[in-house]
Amino acid sequence: MRRRPERSAERPDRHHGTRGSAARARGWRPDDHRGEEAAPLLAWADAEPEDGKAPLEVQFKADTEGGKPPLKYKWTFGDGTADSEEANPKHSFEKAGKYRADLTVNDAAGDSDTDYVEIEVE
Repeated sequence: MRRRPERSAERPDRHHGTRGSAARARGWRPDDHRGEEAAPLLAWADAEPEDGKAPLEVQFKADTEGGKPPLKYKWTFGDGTADSEEANPKHSFEKAGKYRADLTVNDAAGDSDTDYVEIEVE
């Protein structure tokens, strides 16, 4: 199972997402302190548990920093079931397999970020 790097204050860009690409396209830089513009949106996908026997109920969590509220969430679970627009949904994987759950977060300024977590069901 893939383990993603933990986020850290020293390296907040250490995750699988696009790291606020819309904010950078608008000219935002990490050392930019204009005050009126929010820091770029960063999102991390977490899940507990990440593996187990079917049926496996998983609690997903969207962890975010920066961005301009309100935030919109979309989880795609990779098993052909309906997506969720909750920040922290529960989802049950009914069949054995490896799944990739994708998280997309959008903010009111048009910035977005993505991340994913892999789930293994026995």
